[in-house]
Amino acid sequence: MTERKAHTILEEYRIGIEQLTEHLPKTIQEYNRFTGEAFSDGEVTKANKHLMALAISLKEGDEPSITYHMDQCVAMDCSDQEIYEAMGVAAAYGGGAAMSQSVTKGFEILKQLRNQS
Repeated sequence: MTERKAHTILEEYRIGIEQLTEHLPKTIQEYNRFTGEAFSDGEVTKANKHLMALAISLKEGDEPSITYHMDQCVAMDCSDQEIYEAMGVAAAYGGGAAMSQSVTKGFEILKQLRNQS
């Protein structure tokens, strides 16, 4: 299986959401409203919420979510160290499987999104 590039994963996700919106416009609109509110700034910053979601995504091994939340972290100027610490939290909670996701997909996606590959 060929590794997909981060930008390809993000584009596939965007296209998939658009396609599903055609079939379930109200459902997707409500989903987007809910997630938009969940990830908005509050007592916890939006950037920190995406760092949390990144850790959860790594623990779950969900490559599209890892890529999306990594992209959001990069866009919100999270430092590499903040991202690495989220990877560490994922590994502490999720054990070897989360560590594997962090050191394979996590590092590679971060490099791609930082335009280093």
